Amino acid sequence: MPDDIPKLPRQRGKKNQPKDTAWKQQNLPALRPHYDVTSAIPVTLITGIATLAMGIALYFGHNGSLEQEVVYTNCSLANGTQIERIMRTELGNETFQCSYSVTLEQDFTGDVKFYYGLNKFYQNNRLYFNSRNDQQLRGKINEIDGCDPLQYVEDKNGTKIPIAPCGYVANSMFNDTFQLFYMNGTTNGTTRVPWTTRGVLGATEMKRKFRNPVRAQNQTLCDVFQGTIQPPDWRQPICQLGMNSTDPNVGLGFENIDFMVWMKVAALPNFRKLYRILNRQVDMFSNGLPKGTYQLVINYNYPVYMYDGDKSFIITSENWVGPRNLFLPVIYLVVGTFLLLVTILFILIWLKQRLSRVHPT
Repeated sequence: MPDDIPKLPRQRGKKNQPKDTAWKQQNLPALRPHYDVTSAIPVTLITGIATLAMGIALYFGHNGSLEQEVVYTNCSLANGTQIERIMRTELGNETFQCSYSVTLEQDFTGDVKFYYGLNKFYQNNRLYFNSRNDQQLRGKINEIDGCDPLQYVEDKNGTKIPIAPCGYVANSMFNDTFQLFYMNGTTNGTTRVPWTTRGVLGATEMKRKFRNPVRAQNQTLCDVFQGTIQPPDWRQPICQLGMNSTDPNVGLGFENIDFMVWMKVAALPNFRKLYRILNRQVDMFSNGLPKGTYQLVINYNYPVYMYDGDKSFIITSENWVGPRNLFLPVIYLVVGTFLLLVTILFILIWLKQRLSRVHPT
């Protein structure tokens, strides 16, 4: 069968060849620096001085931050029993309460923040921090993908009841609570230190990542969570979370401030998380925490004996560098000192080269 498709003549020659210009042929002149000891000295010197200066500033800044830490892992009851030796099965729904006397040697002026700390708790484990469903935390309570094996519970009829909130992270939520009393107050000798949740988390983060399911008119929060079940290690359903809190504006359900703080996993096994901030709108504490004696009352709910961890409560008065942490200043000081030593070495090499030129052998 004859080919009726006309054949186009082939184009030969230099039709597609770029023009012979410096730009298109990549022949533009370029700077090709040659590094030697002479050019390296100012770089290491300036960088070393800047890094060392930053380390010194951070060091004095962190030393200016006041901090009082109370390690309460071995919290003891009135009968002398240490709580960390009580097994989880013995805890049940009972809350143990213990107290510590805390003495502030100087005024904690300015914004005072209160943290809880955990040691040897690996929230950075991949299987742990991936065990959650962010869609569920935004109000879609039936979204449980990614929470295996804490996705659902089967009832006697084989029906799968979704866990809300699902996953390892939510199941291990920290639930110790604290109260702090100033012993030099005017009301029966004690005054409760006022706390606020304002500023613990950013408003944008709270609204975008954590939302309770939409409620119809006359529906309670527990009504919209019907058909779900609480995580295995929880003592109450999600709809009651924050309901019995002594702190105002703590939030309920997925919007509970303690729950939201816990769901932000930590990068290191030893970490602290912001619990509350001092409410400075109260006249007695408008300038911060005055020095004196305080009583810290702890509702002990969270066991750490199974992984040999520690728990602590931290009171901090922060300045421009944030919480007291000497890790970053030490790194800056070490790097800055190293660069200055390298600069000295380069100077010695440069002097040796100059002398060898002046007095050749």
